[in-house]
Amino acid sequence: MTHSFRVLGEPEVRRGTAVVEVGHARQLSVLVVLLVNVNQVVSVDKLLSRVWGDAPPRQAKAALYSYMSRLRTALDGIPIVRRSGGYVLEADPASIDLHRFRSLVAEGRPGEAMALVHGEPFEGLHGAWFAGLRETLAGEITAAELDHTDSRLAAGEHVTLISELTARTAERPLDERLAGQLMRTLIGADRRPDALAYYSELRHRLADELGLDPGPALRDLHASLLHRPQWSPRRLPARPPGFADMENQLAALQDGPIVTITGPAGAGKTRLALHWAHEHAADYPDGQLFVDLNGSDPADVVREFITALGTGPDGIPPEPHAQTALYRTLLADRRMLILLDNAADTAQVVPLLPGTPRCRVIVTSRERLPGLVTAHGARPVVLG
Repeated sequence: MTHSFRVLGEPEVRRGTAVVEVGHARQLSVLVVLLVNVNQVVSVDKLLSRVWGDAPPRQAKAALYSYMSRLRTALDGIPIVRRSGGYVLEADPASIDLHRFRSLVAEGRPGEAMALVHGEPFEGLHGAWFAGLRETLAGEITAAELDHTDSRLAAGEHVTLISELTARTAERPLDERLAGQLMRTLIGADRRPDALAYYSELRHRLADELGLDPGPALRDLHASLLHRPQWSPRRLPARPPGFADMENQLAALQDGPIVTITGPAGAGKTRLALHWAHEHAADYPDGQLFVDLNGSDPADVVREFITALGTGPDGIPPEPHAQTALYRTLLADRRMLILLDNAADTAQVVPLLPGTPRCRVIVTSRERLPGLVTAHGARPVVLG
């Protein structure tokens, strides 16, 4: 029967489902030091200083030897080995929640990592070493929590996140990344005035308490709210059902203002693009444009997009180059998602590029479109 170890909260050892009694707080502290450094030798001197402090009593070393003996008995099947002037606990790091947490974060799975946190790390254990490590872990947990919130926002959980993020921002009122998440949540929940009011409050707080203005990311988000047009097209087709097993490809779509998804017919290019677009639609509050380019003249698509952006027939100039210029002017101060499906070649796509990194463009094609990659910095994602 396997052992599992919990330190992200009140320390606990289980053998299967049964809780293992490992002794009083000092003895438990010795075990936790070994768990934090699993499969590494911890010298006797380090054990003494981490458990008893910088000036351990004379009897501490004898007590340590006694604790090791008792821990070996309690952890029947988990070796604690004396080696090179110290001790090493030999176990699978995945059986220890701390190491599993860090591994999941490194793998980009913050939600699973956060599920391992059950309270303040090393709850009930005292000393400078535990306090310092607790502070370090608090930062790691906060970062994972923020990453998990980004994933939940991408999944469209705006309404359900409002109360949670409101409480967190009250606890950490100067955390700008958290503030941006709350603003995005309010925007996605159609509470634009509340997002503007929160930004104003935050700007005054930063000025009063730190003498600083909000950072570029918050200012950019605020500007997109102020200049958001009244006409915000939502032209994405329906979200495709049954989407799964393409996490790596979805992650690749995060990078760069232009992404190409290429591959043979039936590889799932359009499904991947639409799934990502629906997950991230709230990040583009000025709207989403979509077109199936199969056999289309890009000049016709430009006029279609200009109309979708709120320009009447009398406002569209007759010359194709002027239409392209108007299209890019209309997009200049907007944050939009543009999905160009079934492109035949680079030439069909270039007139439809917005000319601003504020917009995100996703292009699907059976061809590799090397011109977009080399001349326009597109990030290629290849399927099949």
